[in-house]
Amino acid sequence: MKKLLSAIIIGFAFASMAIAADIAFYVGAFQPGTYDDKSMADDVEKIIKNTGSLFNDIQKFDDKDLHQFGKWTDANTGDGHLDIIWLNGQIPSTLYPTFNKKPDGSRAEEWLDDGNMFINVADWFAWATHENGEKERNMDAGAANILDLAENIIVGRDGTAMTATAAGKKFMPSLGNKYLSNRPVNLNALVAPWEAAEVFAERKNFVDPVVLRNTKTNGHLAIISQSKTEDMGDRGEVCSEFINNWVKEEMHLLAVEPTDKLAITWGSIKRD
Repeated sequence: MKKLLSAIIIGFAFASMAIAADIAFYVGAFQPGTYDDKSMADDVEKIIKNTGSLFNDIQKFDDKDLHQFGKWTDANTGDGHLDIIWLNGQIPSTLYPTFNKKPDGSRAEEWLDDGNMFINVADWFAWATHENGEKERNMDAGAANILDLAENIIVGRDGTAMTATAAGKKFMPSLGNKYLSNRPVNLNALVAPWEAAEVFAERKNFVDPVVLRNTKTNGHLAIISQSKTEDMGDRGEVCSEFINNWVKEEMHLLAVEPTDKLAITWGSIKRD
């Protein structure tokens, strides 16, 4: 009986470790020309449909829900789990106070310092927000402050033709061999503790898609298709492939079964 009980406890422990990931999608206002309402909605629904089995909790937040978005972020910071925030190319003030009012210690920075992940598509990561109906800019200081890197870690290079790497072909087959990026990551500005964990498409020192990793905190920033609407390709499919292939493999995510979800809920109640 003791052996059976031990096996059950170990099973619960491994289930909790493997299936604890949560994901939230920011679906607020975006930069015109990098998205449109239907494309964004379709992309988010496709990602949820294709990857939802990997996540215990899935949320969507728009500009009416920023307070709740902040609370969700706080609840998932410091919980010991890998969690993901997907951004539509804008960073709401609840994550990073607009106009660089909090260059250090923002929720966005703490999110990465806790070993979590951002997936950013469409526009320059942390450059701006449109949550108040107009473009309010952090400019290149936003990404620099959150990552503690130089301001040229992302650069403006409209129409940069990217060629898929072997990793791109393996993990993101729908990316194709070539596509255009407008806001690639500049590997020349990447310094420790940050590294390029994987490069999926490149042109010399400019890369997109790419996933950056902080080797000290295990925080990850995935840049996927920072490009104009007409150049974007199928972002929903590419993001789905990134999660289902690269994140699942590297972060050891397993599909969440209904019984596993009950086990996690029971464990949380017991710990409280």
